Amino acid sequence: MSDGDDGARPRPGVFGLAAAVFARRDDKILILKRGGGEMTGAWYLPGGTVDEGETPEIAAVRELWEEAGIRPTGPLKLIGVVPMHVYGRDAVQVVYAADCDEGEVAISHEHVGFRWIDPREFRDRYFGDVQLAKVAEADPRRLAIVAGVRKNLDEYIAWLELEEELKKVRPHPPAPSP
Repeated sequence: MSDGDDGARPRPGVFGLAAAVFARRDDKILILKRGGGEMTGAWYLPGGTVDEGETPEIAAVRELWEEAGIRPTGPLKLIGVVPMHVYGRDAVQVVYAADCDEGEVAISHEHVGFRWIDPREFRDRYFGDVQLAKVAEADPRRLAIVAGVRKNLDEYIAWLELEEELKKVRPHPPAPSP
């Protein structure tokens, strides 16, 4: 150690931890309209806080069930991480994708609506350049959240496109014999 470095390490930051899910069905994703709290009125993915003792994966499945009444029918796929400042503190949201081919959506008291939407339409409608400019003008702090969500949507869409390309080149297993 040199140059006056006394070996002391900086204190680690304290972040809230959240999880969300791109719940996929018939090439569409589930979005929920927030009825209160941070970003009231915004359409977003099912998700919320990782509770003490939970992993982000378990929290994602729990939040999907609590907020939408459905469960993944396949494995979770990590899509990305969105840094944000919500409820007065810094947080990181871990975002997954999962097929959710079964069950009727039943939204929680936290939401006032739901819809299945093409992810590209969702991005263009709610997270396009015009929308980001409006958010920046109205509330610069929220711009970081919205820009992070858009980046994560772009990562999800890129993953979907890769999945589509892989389906074209993967050999399909032969059909079972009768």
